[in-house]
Amino acid sequence: MVGWYGLYFINIPGHTAGLIATKITNSDGKYFLYYGDGYGEKSWKDMVTSGISMDKSAQKKSLEWIREESLDPNCVRSLACHGIEKKP
Repeated sequence: MVGWYGLYFINIPGHTAGLIATKITNSDGKYFLYYGDGYGEKSWKDMVTSGISMDKSAQKKSLEWIREESLDPNCVRSLACHGIEKKP
């Protein structure tokens, strides 16, 4: 079994103040990415910002970062806490 290496909280501004992503890495460099409101999978795939935004420019940069991290071959899973593709 591969041991876990690190837990990181990354600021992803734009949608709301204080929004963060969580990145959990293992000793092999593989990681799981979990990110918050306003940044669903469809958002970063299509680069569409949410209707509610404190800073559209910052939100776009955050989406670009999420997209880059999610498409990285070391990303085992990229998961939004919610998005339009999820049904309640």
